[in-house]
Amino acid sequence: MSAPDRRVLTLVGAGSAVFTRGLLADLIGATDLGAWDIRLVDIDPVALDVATRLAQTMVEARHSGTWISVSSSTDRRAMLAGSDFVVTCVGVGGRPAWQIDHEVVQRHGIYQPVGDSIMPGGISRLLRTTPVLVEIAQDIADLAPEAFYFNYANPMTANVQAIARHTGLAVVGLCHGVHHIQRELAQLIDAPFERTSTLYAGINHLTFIYDFRLDGADAWPLVRERVHRELAETASPADIGNIFYDSPTAWHNPFAWELFDRYGAFPAAGDRHVTEFFPERFASGDYYGKKLGIDAFSLPEILEWGEDRYQGMRRQALGEEPLDQSIFERSGGEQEQLIAIIRSITFDTREMFSCNVINGCLVRGLPESAAVEIPGVATGRGIRPIAVPDLSVPLTAILNRRLSSVDIAVEAAMTGNRGLVVEAMIADGAVTDGSAAASLTDDLIQAQAEFLPRFR
Repeated sequence: MSAPDRRVLTLVGAGSAVFTRGLLADLIGATDLGAWDIRLVDIDPVALDVATRLAQTMVEARHSGTWISVSSSTDRRAMLAGSDFVVTCVGVGGRPAWQIDHEVVQRHGIYQPVGDSIMPGGISRLLRTTPVLVEIAQDIADLAPEAFYFNYANPMTANVQAIARHTGLAVVGLCHGVHHIQRELAQLIDAPFERTSTLYAGINHLTFIYDFRLDGADAWPLVRERVHRELAETASPADIGNIFYDSPTAWHNPFAWELFDRYGAFPAAGDRHVTEFFPERFASGDYYGKKLGIDAFSLPEILEWGEDRYQGMRRQALGEEPLDQSIFERSGGEQEQLIAIIRSITFDTREMFSCNVINGCLVRGLPESAAVEIPGVATGRGIRPIAVPDLSVPLTAILNRRLSSVDIAVEAAMTGNRGLVVEAMIADGAVTDGSAAASLTDDLIQAQAEFLPRFR
């Protein structure tokens, strides 16, 4: 079967040059998918110019201009009409706003290693990002209602829920966390990733892999043997709280393995994210002899890493450095799953992927309106999620507890209700005193005021 004639993919939030670069590199190599018009959109003209120049440089470097064209605009409505695929990877305020969240919550004695999904930092990101995603989705519903719509922007659970509730669009949220953890589990038993399989359900960044198999046989005994052996040994300080590593050990995710022993399921995407869903267990930020967000999964370190990558791409885009040709030879970033999904949709090969979709009745015991992360099959008619009937009652209870603050925070974000933000902070569990929650709320709203027009 041959690919259709030229199709249109519109990327909103293209100033996230890391994602744009990965997407273009993969599309340039995916000649079986046919010709593409790639439309890049961002409200920041400087960041958009860098992304556009980089994309055009990449197309020219591989002589792929005959089947890939690149255009860009700060006006998303001008670019959305006629889109076959729309992807959003919006981060309102970018890395500077993320850093501000980190600093404000630490001043209030709260330690977060990420702050993009939950706890006060995640709620702050939700307040400034979710309303913007809803506005973008309303434009998609108006101008490209038949397009396949994929969202990468965090907080994923809140964004997918809000988009579905306020626009009715069938958005699919994508995150490579489950895929990444399955690869790590395969590494732990020295098995090829392709010979392993998983079953899982949860919410983004807290998705429980409860079935892991190698060649169809239960592989958990192999995993347990290695994990228990490694955890019985003294941990290397370099393993605990380390964001960057090539070969996983049990000490890279000791808390997740504690949950595995208790519940029989491993939570994706590992300790860096999972610890934030259990704030009562790390109330002072203490994590196996380190401090969360400081020397354990250091957020300043990840922000610096991201800025260094961006500046390198900027220099390449402006011709100050030669293009890094190795980008065409590797994948594994956030965009990796997207290309495979597009291929499965194009040729209706019905491959399975992890996706964030509205629950309905797919996971028993969770609200129908909740966004759940479960397996989905990519067909010629789009993603068809798979029902997961056997998630355990204890895990379902944990997920329900974590969803409670999301609904309150989404309502707060869409209405500009400061009181509901305070209630979301309390329901989240990182802060339980009403006065402390109110003070933290006011400081975050003031610090991010330029991105919170509903709260003025």
